[in-house]
Amino acid sequence: MPLASRVEIDRRYRSWARRTPSFTIAWATGVTAAILDTLPPSDPWRAPRPGFGTFRDADDVTFVPDEEDEWDEQKLLLNLDLAALTRGLPPGGARVMAACAASAEDGQFALTEVRKRCEPNRADAVTADIAQAIVLWALWRRRIYRGVDDEFPLSMMYGWLSYAQMIEDGRPVPHEVVDPDVFTAAIPDSDYRAAAGLDEVEGEIHDLPASDQ
Repeated sequence: MPLASRVEIDRRYRSWARRTPSFTIAWATGVTAAILDTLPPSDPWRAPRPGFGTFRDADDVTFVPDEEDEWDEQKLLLNLDLAALTRGLPPGGARVMAACAASAEDGQFALTEVRKRCEPNRADAVTADIAQAIVLWALWRRRIYRGVDDEFPLSMMYGWLSYAQMIEDGRPVPHEVVDPDVFTAAIPDSDYRAAAGLDEVEGEIHDLPASDQ
């Protein structure tokens, strides 16, 4: 997509987020929670650790350069596997994403709290930055397993346009509608083991002589 088009989309998104902050929070955290809930049970992104939020959190499923390689941001942007994670999560984003991994409600509360603690003239920008980042990071992680033709994230993005409106109207998250779709799209743990090379490591251990194990 041409840069001018991407810039225009981002401008419209930020204008929308500024006009409808509570809707934006419900939408972004709901989409993120749904995507994270489909990750394999062993995937560490289901329970982000303290300090989470840099490209190095991808090193279990894709190549990440060593510190001594001195890869800076410009070099990382040339790495198709890591370009989406080059700049890391914005301040507060890791906490919100960890909350989304627990539930959509927890994510909404966390991002709302971050917004409340901002200076008034920064609240809209911070909300938009975090909302955008957590959705994109969750999307990147699922695509590691399912590729770009996966329809689930897009279906959640459209679905949560309606669900977010329900929440803004004072109704609860419609888990009876969301959960079956999440269950159907769940990724088995074997996919994480394959992506992280765990089966290969265990196979090598089993192949060692008994005296070396």
